[in-house]
Amino acid sequence: MTKLTFDAIVVGAGPAGTSAAITMAKSGLKVILIERGRFAGSKNLFGGVLYTEAIKEVLPDFAKRIPSPPFERPVTEQGYWLLSPDSVVRFMHKSESYKKEPADAYISLRAKFDEWYAAQAVAAGALLITKTTVTDFIKDEKGRVVGVQTDRPEGDVYAPIVVLSEGVNNLLAQKLGLAKMDLPPRLVALSVKEVIGLPQPQIEQRFGLNGVKEGVAIDIFGDATLGLPGTAFIYTGKTSISIGMGLLLEEFVQHNLHPHEVLARFKSHPVVKPLIQGGESLEYGAHLIPEYGYDRMPKLFADGVLVAGDAGGMVDALHREGTNLAMTAGRMAGETAIEAHKQNDFSAKFLREYRRKLDDSFVMKDLKQYRRMTDFLDETPHFMKTYIDFANDAAMRYFNAHGLPKRDMEKGIVKSLGQRRNFMGVAKDMMKLMRGMGI
Repeated sequence: MTKLTFDAIVVGAGPAGTSAAITMAKSGLKVILIERGRFAGSKNLFGGVLYTEAIKEVLPDFAKRIPSPPFERPVTEQGYWLLSPDSVVRFMHKSESYKKEPADAYISLRAKFDEWYAAQAVAAGALLITKTTVTDFIKDEKGRVVGVQTDRPEGDVYAPIVVLSEGVNNLLAQKLGLAKMDLPPRLVALSVKEVIGLPQPQIEQRFGLNGVKEGVAIDIFGDATLGLPGTAFIYTGKTSISIGMGLLLEEFVQHNLHPHEVLARFKSHPVVKPLIQGGESLEYGAHLIPEYGYDRMPKLFADGVLVAGDAGGMVDALHREGTNLAMTAGRMAGETAIEAHKQNDFSAKFLREYRRKLDDSFVMKDLKQYRRMTDFLDETPHFMKTYIDFANDAAMRYFNAHGLPKRDMEKGIVKSLGQRRNFMGVAKDMMKLMRGMGI
């Protein structure tokens, strides 16, 4: 039987794996991209924003390709909502500069984008194999990875380099001892999302948009997640709205919460309900998100192996960034594999260059800066509810102070904070927040 041999194997056709496959295939390497879903993107889920700078580094001409990327809308307005049980404080930014083409960010659906992105890998020369699960590694007599085993009959595939982009359930990385098994619930978040169909005119009227060349991306804190450490989101598509929320698994367990019930509660909030009223539920899904933090990341290289994307814990939840980190890491993994072929050296010692590339990029610099955020939220579980409810109360007092001396209004705001948290508590919380943000 003839061995199935390639220059490189990529496991997982998400943003990281496809970026690696495109990068290597464009250089002339013979690449196989193995995806266990029915098609690339069939099992992938995310909030909904893609950043074009990362795409451009892999495909400089992405905006001119035919067919064009299946983006929903450019992000022309974005920001944060601080939600209390009956009100909201909004911090939103809208600018004409967001309307340049291509835009800096687009709202998208992963099932559509990932399939398009994988097609670009095929166009570059990669072989895409779907509905195939990689079950284990093939190693040589020295224990070095030289291929993978799959669940297909006679499905062994050989290559001197394997890029693992298998997602948050990094079972293959665990097999190599690169990642820890059985991560505690406080280091993994569960995000649930619903796509709600609405006519385009209704979406644009409700969100103040002027045509499909405008879109809104909103991250929401506070009552959306019952005041617990977590986030929610609303993103506008062409004829749909993506709405969802995420909490650490630990919060679901400790508070006996059911994800679909938390999302339903968020959807019924008096500020949110009118935005989705009358819509049709088109899609519902859930996805695990790694919240390891920089200090708990898996090892990203071994003899013949590189790890990228969610499999390596590359998520910056504070800035809703994950896909751009994955694409950048995948590209750098591909570049490292190309150099390894030139040097004919696939040892861990040489592949360490991948980690050095990442350390010099925004990927590791940002993850390192915010490495204590999970610990901060763990230490201050009251933070979201205390300060977000206070912000809404303060706004109510400020905008309803007619006929009241402003000094009395200001004293009332200060008293309102003191009733929630004393001065020393506030000072400690702010110091912990600054430490969590790497300031």
